[in-house]
This record gives sequence, structure tokens and C-alpha cells, in this order.
Amino acid sequence: MCSAAASSALSDALRERSDDELATLLHARPDLMTPLPSTVEQLAARALTRSSTARALDRLDRLALAVIEGLVILGSPASSTALGELLGLDESDLRPALDHVRALALVWGSPDALYVPPVAADLLGPHVAGLGSPSDDPALTDPTEVAARLEAAGPDARAVAERLAAGPPVGRLSNADRPVTVETARSPVEKLLAHRLLTVVDARTVALPREVGLYLRGGRLFPPDALTPPALTGPVREKALVDRTAAGTTLDVVRRVEQLLDTWAAHPPGVLRSGGVGVRDLRRAAALLDVDESVAAALLECAFAAGLVATGEDGAVWLPTPAFDLWLASDLAQRWASLAHAWLRSTRVAALVGTRDDRDRPIAALSAGVERPVAPEVRRLTLTALAAAPPGTAPDVDAVVARVRWLRPRRMTSLVERLVTWTIDEAAVLGVTGLGALATHGAALVRGEAEAAEVLAPLLPEPVDHVLLQADLTAVAPGPLRPELARSLAAMADVESHGGATVYRFSAASIQRALDAGHTAAELHDILARHSATPVPQPLSYLVDDVARKHGRLRAGTMTAYLRCDDPPSLDALMADRRVGHLGLRRIAPTVLVSRLPVRVLVDELRALGYTPVPETPDGALILSEARAGRTAETPTRETATSRPEPDPDVVAAAVRALRAGDRARASRPAGFDMQRRRRTGTAETVEVLRDAVEGGYSVWVGYVDEQGGTRDRIVDPIRIEGGWLTAYDHTVGETRAFALHRIMGVAPVDTAD
Repeated sequence: MCSAAASSALSDALRERSDDELATLLHARPDLMTPLPSTVEQLAARALTRSSTARALDRLDRLALAVIEGLVILGSPASSTALGELLGLDESDLRPALDHVRALALVWGSPDALYVPPVAADLLGPHVAGLGSPSDDPALTDPTEVAARLEAAGPDARAVAERLAAGPPVGRLSNADRPVTVETARSPVEKLLAHRLLTVVDARTVALPREVGLYLRGGRLFPPDALTPPALTGPVREKALVDRTAAGTTLDVVRRVEQLLDTWAAHPPGVLRSGGVGVRDLRRAAALLDVDESVAAALLECAFAAGLVATGEDGAVWLPTPAFDLWLASDLAQRWASLAHAWLRSTRVAALVGTRDDRDRPIAALSAGVERPVAPEVRRLTLTALAAAPPGTAPDVDAVVARVRWLRPRRMTSLVERLVTWTIDEAAVLGVTGLGALATHGAALVRGEAEAAEVLAPLLPEPVDHVLLQADLTAVAPGPLRPELARSLAAMADVESHGGATVYRFSAASIQRALDAGHTAAELHDILARHSATPVPQPLSYLVDDVARKHGRLRAGTMTAYLRCDDPPSLDALMADRRVGHLGLRRIAPTVLVSRLPVRVLVDELRALGYTPVPETPDGALILSEARAGRTAETPTRETATSRPEPDPDVVAAAVRALRAGDRARASRPAGFDMQRRRRTGTAETVEVLRDAVEGGYSVWVGYVDEQGGTRDRIVDPIRIEGGWLTAYDHTVGETRAFALHRIMGVAPVDTAD
């Protein structure tokens, strides 16, 4: 079938589809909507183009692709019965795959006459399904003749032919075009040539004809097991245990991201000249979180993809964004779901951090070097493969790779294989899987962020609003803390250990940190009393009071800097300390010391020596700053790049309406309608027809010139005409719009034949 005939036949087939069926086609092949075709005829023509057909073929699994390959081998038109025999499938197994490729407009026609796009044979390559080209020898169409020739060639020759039949069907042979007879043939290849079971392609290449290859395959295009998904084998775990294990990991993920970004808010790392985070900063992050660098990189990339971290206004440091504060206010399940969903959709591959690019330069975390556009699709395919395993099964990596290869045979490359392996590793790090098996909330992640959070929430322990204070200056959190309590406790204590319960330790340094952040001793006592399930231990109360009593006693100011203290003996002790000699301190009064150093430097130096000075303003007020204050100016609007964006259902629905309206417009356009004549006669007749349509309440066809100078056919329901504009309901887009009268090049009532 030629291209024009194929386009016409496909147009007829598409017109017979329902709106839902057209929407399914556009959703599966979104490239057909760019730009939006105005008629079904244009849609069919675009669906048959080389680029669009190639994209559609790339998204087929092994069975659906075999249907296309089988129809190409049989030649158009082909019957579904012949196709089933060629593939070795009965009708019940063949129909779902055939219906799928029909829905994609890769196949059309009746069961007795099926067609594929003419370009499909070329896109599938010279050796469709691993078979050679048809032979010029008509005798080879008879299986009996093929069998007789193979018998005559001998078992060695048959073995060579069977290897070629498995594909690829070509082989190299010196002087392949030399004359060979049955009497002179010595090698197996020469015997195949002598019995015309091989075709000479050129002086160094021979090929096995398609008929011989099919005979050696038993008349089937593929072995039976090739058309069924590979089995997913591996250890089987209890499903509830898998979910609990994965849910526990999600808690660690959320905690570590929060801990890391809190630290970066106070001590932001620099941005490399080439972008990204330096190796030293990544190592510090890994040490802070007590994880490997690869895990730290994965968490960083998830936070970046979720918009929680970005470069500051000057582009010199990495800082949390305002979105981080909103994220902190969400519940645990939602926080995890936002990170995991960002990972699923992101084109960034954390496993590339630390490797080298094409120019042998190291790839840094948060740099452009980790971008791989195919990553989102591979992640979805990997999770889809894991979801196909029996509940609780932890499939072997090789089995998952084989499954993904079956799902996308035309897209499988060495990079995709590595991405599958990396996805499995990252899924374990993020809590998408547990003990190697896909968790229930991990399976829900493919269906959307909200559903993943909803499924995860019951698996997480309820946040608690209390801790158990102990006499050894520790606090035990018996579960995840409510956000406000977690922030307060983190301000005054350091995490000592994680696990089923989190242990916090209070120290003079941690209490000092809380006081520096603006808390008063009374506030700290109140927090401890309100949220402790046990009486506040006396040693902890004494620690708070003791640190608070000293806090602010020594104050720093500008002269370049000064130190003042109401307790002269404290200044005596400071001046007697040999370690402060480099600070250049000089006493100008019993309660005042001065220094040439800047205030910030003086304060940091004294704190490093164990003193606790606090800066003050010129009027004596304390300057207290919270360590978490560092933020970017705003959350960057970052489009989540994916290899295949999901089309908006509303856009798809509008596209279907446009196609229907375009077809109605073309069908109702009066025969012999002269666009040029309308242009010469002006708008008087146009306005007259439109006014009649307003009064009569019927639809009209208009030819409208857009801003680019192109004329589009539209079906509209005129509402009113005023000020040189027509207001009408446009069936193409399904909404009311205004049209400039001078741009309307033609108008006629719908279904009018004059």
C-alpha cells in the first residue's frame, strides 16, 4: 500500500473511532498533537511519518513488536489467522496485543486484511525479526523442497544454517561470489551455496533466505517463550515484613534530608566553578549522615529534584529553598512521597556522581553531568517489572533487566541496563523497596505522589509529642516526633543514635546553641516540662540554668571590637589566659576590653577557646541568630524533565474536539467556495451571514487567518457582533472566543450545500 492510500485508509479507520478511542491514541502518542492537527486526515498523515512511527515502535513490548514484525513479514494485507499461525498464538493470546497496536494506529483494517505503516519495514531494519530477505527462487516457498535441499547438504551444513536462522542471517565469506557446484563444494557454507540455500549478497557476504530461516524455526517467527514476559525469580519475603522494612527506611530518608539541609542552612557549601558540589563537601555530608557517599549523593539529588535546595542569589553557595520550610510542615508520609516522586520523574542519575564524563572530567553531585533524559522512563519500567513479581518476591537483578528488555526491546542499550541496576539500588536507599521486594507504597508511587503518601501513612508510627528525659542528660524519643517538637529538641540537643527510638544528648554546647538561637532559659524549661513523659531530671535543669547564667555575661561590640562584663574577675581570668594573646585584647576599664579584630572573628575565636561571648548592638541588645536562617531568595521554578511528558487530559480532550470540529468544517465547507473571492468582496457578506447565524442560533463554518498568516477551518456558534469583532463559541477548543472580522476569509452555514 502506497503512502497516500495508507493515509486515506487510516483516516477512514480513525474517523470511525469514538472520542475516547481517539483520546487514548493521543495520550499514547502525544507527539501527534504537536502542532495540533486540524482534521483526522492530518492526524493520520502525521501518524504515518517516519519519526512518529519510530517513537511508537520504541514503546512496544516484545509481543506487540512481534505483531508488527509478523505483519511486515507476511506483507500487507495480511489476515489475523495467518499472523496467529506465524507467531504461534491462538486468538485469545493474539487479540490483546493486536488491539494494543490498533489503538496506537500502528495497525488498521479488518481481521482479513490488516495493514501497517509503509515505513515500518524500513524502521525494523534489513533483517526483520532476525530473518533475511525473501529468496528469488520460487521453489523455496515449498517447505518440502527446503527440507530436501537441507538433507542433501548434510548435517554440518544444516547446523550452520540453523545458527544463521537464529539471527542475524548474514555471514562473512571470502570470494563468496565464486562459482560453487555440488561436486566442488567442500565446506558446509559451500554446500549451502551449492544447494542454493544461501544467497550471495556481495563478494564477502552471504545471507540465509527468509524462507529457509522460517523453515528452520519450525514455521514460527519466534520461539514460544520469547513472546511471554521473563519470569521474575528470587527470594520470597513476607509482604508485611517488606512493607515494614521499607517504611522504616522512609523515616531515615526524611530525617537525613532534613538534617543535611539544616546543616547547609547554617554552613552552606560552595558551588563549584563548573556547577555542583565539591568532593570534600559530599564527603562531609556523608559523614554527617553516617552513610556512604553514593547514598549521600542520592539523597542530595532527590532534594534538588524536589526543589528543596538550590544555589543562593549570588550563585556561590548551596542553600535550602523556601519550599524546604513548607516541606518541613508536611506530615512524614507526604514528605517522603514528594522526595520519591521527584526521584521517579527526574532525569538526574546520582550513580554517575564520582564517575568521569566523555572528556574525562569528574562528575559532581548537583551538576549538569548527571543528566540522562532516558532515566525517568527506565525507572518506571523497573518499578513496573518489580510490581509484576509475586508479592514479597525480591527478583534477581538479571531477571529485572531481562524483564525491562522484554518491555522495551528497541530501547535496550548498555546505559539502560546500568540504569535498571542503579534504579534497584536507589529504590532500596529511598525505601521504595524493602529487603529487595517492591513495597506497597513503592508500587503506589508509579500511580502518583498523593496515592503513595496515602498508602505509606498507615505503615508509619504515629508521631509522638513527648520524650523520656533521663538523669544521664539524654532524651529518648519513642517514635517520630511531631515537627515542632523535633525542631525544638534539635535546637537544644544532639542526636546520639537512631533506631526504633532516637536518643538525644544534652550538653553545655547544645544548650548554648539554643540560647544563641534566641531561646531563653525559661523557654527551654517550659519545652522540657511540657514534652517530657517523666519528671525533668535535676541535672538537666541545673545544666540549663548554669549555661544560661553564663550566657551573655561576656559581650562583644565594635571598636573595632570590645568585650564587656559586669564581673571584673571574669575579665581578669580572660586576660590571664595565654591562649588569647593573639587576639590583641586591651583593658580600658575594669569591665571593658577592646580588640582590633572584627566582632565576628573575636566571637568565633573566643568560642573556639571555650568562652561564651554574645554579640550586642550599640544600644546593648543581644544579637541572636538562628542557625537555620539560611535560605535562597525564592524556590526556583524547576520543570521536572522527563523523557516522555504525560499529556494533560484536558489538552487531549480539547485536541479530540478540534479534530471533530475540523472534520465537520471540512465536510460542511460549500463546494467551490472561493477564498480569494471572499477576500476581494470585503466583510459585508460575511457580517450578513454571521448576523443571520446569531438570530437563527445555528453553527457556521469560518475560514480564519491566524497571527502566523495560516488559514484554519473552524466550526463556531456566533453569539454577537460588535466593534469589528465576532464573539462565538469555538467547537475546536470548546470555549467562547473573539474573532477579528477582518481575519475571517470565508463563512458559510454548516451543512449548507450552496
